[in-house]
Amino acid sequence: MARRRSSCPCGNTTISALVLSHLRAGVVARPPPFFWRYGIAALAVLAVALLRFALFAEFAPWFLFTPAVVAVTLLLGGGAGMWATVLSTLCAGFVLLDVPPIGILSPTQWAASGIYAATTSGLVGVVVALRQALRYSDAAREDLVRAASDAAEREGFLAGVLSSSTDCIKVLDLDGRLTFMSEGGQRLMEVSDFNAISGCPWPDFWAGSGHAEAVAAVNGAREGHSASFVGRASTMQGTPRWWHVAVSPIPGADGKPHRILSVSRDITALRESEEERDRFVRLAENSTDFIGMAHVDGRVFYMNDAARRLVGLEEADITTLAIADFFPPEDAVTVAGDVLPAVKRDGHWAGDLHFRHFVTGELIPVLYSVFPVTDPDGNTLGYGTVTRDFRARRRTEDDMRMMNGEPAHRLKNVLAVVQSVAHQTLRNSVDLPSASENLSARLVALGAATDVLTGGSWRSADLGALAEHALAPHGEPGRASSSTVPRSPCSPRWRWP
Repeated sequence: MARRRSSCPCGNTTISALVLSHLRAGVVARPPPFFWRYGIAALAVLAVALLRFALFAEFAPWFLFTPAVVAVTLLLGGGAGMWATVLSTLCAGFVLLDVPPIGILSPTQWAASGIYAATTSGLVGVVVALRQALRYSDAAREDLVRAASDAAEREGFLAGVLSSSTDCIKVLDLDGRLTFMSEGGQRLMEVSDFNAISGCPWPDFWAGSGHAEAVAAVNGAREGHSASFVGRASTMQGTPRWWHVAVSPIPGADGKPHRILSVSRDITALRESEEERDRFVRLAENSTDFIGMAHVDGRVFYMNDAARRLVGLEEADITTLAIADFFPPEDAVTVAGDVLPAVKRDGHWAGDLHFRHFVTGELIPVLYSVFPVTDPDGNTLGYGTVTRDFRARRRTEDDMRMMNGEPAHRLKNVLAVVQSVAHQTLRNSVDLPSASENLSARLVALGAATDVLTGGSWRSADLGALAEHALAPHGEPGRASSSTVPRSPCSPRWRWP
């Protein structure tokens, strides 16, 4: 009947491995102190000597000591092993003294003892080397385990970085074809299946000048040079975006470029912000109004071209100026005491003030409007102003006042004339009908004379025509007086000054 094979999991191989594991642990463990090492070695040799004396008498005095010496060397080191060798040689010789003739070792026994001491010493050296090799092996194994753990940790870290990065990280071959794209990059580029674009020429994703710059960057990386550029490219879903791209070579073991790294950062929001800022800058620079900004302490740091021209600071360094420097003393007091506190309180102030021209000293009437400049958190960074030159408006207002005053003056003169005509007519009239008729005729003549004046915009009029229209109600004086007062053909036609 065949013997059944044991199914116990603790077979010979497992036991051997367990023994070797414990032996390795003992070998690589830190050895005990000096006195403990040598004391343990002596006890081990004495124990073997007692065992040999009890069981084997005079036969084979050395063979039982060899395993003990090897064990001591492995576990306690070379010094303890040599100590055990010396002790075992003495113990074996002491045992041989019991063999007749008592107390004398024969030459053969002396030779045998010497051979034992020499061979055991050599064995100790071999075991010491083995022990050192085991220590080196264990240290190397720990280094490998640690390196593998570090590599796994780095790999996990890099994978996490690539996955969570908001940049699009790509690896290209030397021909510029896509071989890898990070997970974060695929999300950013709206790529649903990288295999669909793997192997595609990366520069083909760019259009216009971006394509030329991408080709130049790939060619430069192939030669070992890094490059960067800003371009516009659409995602796989057709979403247009602006990108800042850095391209650099990936060297191989020989130091030459083996692949190409491309890192693209989405700067669409930044680009749009810059474009919006540029629009406002162009708006400010092209404005004909005075636009300026100052820090909270009043130091001026920006003025557009119109502002510089208005106050005569075209080429001056404005950073040395403060808000108060732009006003005459009385207006500067108003700005410091009323305007800026109102801005802090109400968020705005507008009113009529005067700027002073820094070259001529001229006072310039302006509509001064000032407001706070704040950061996204609402903290006040300074003050801004959009101020309008009111000189043309003031001139227009003065002209309007003069124009309104002149008709009023002339109207008063006309009324005075009417009053005089009415008084003269009523004083010389004998009855009311004739007075009414004469007054009406004279007023018509006055209106005709006025037409002559207004026809010349009150600047000049023909004196003869004016006299004819004024005397028309009294007949035809030119015919009646022509015989007595002849008109000279050379007499000038006087004009109303």
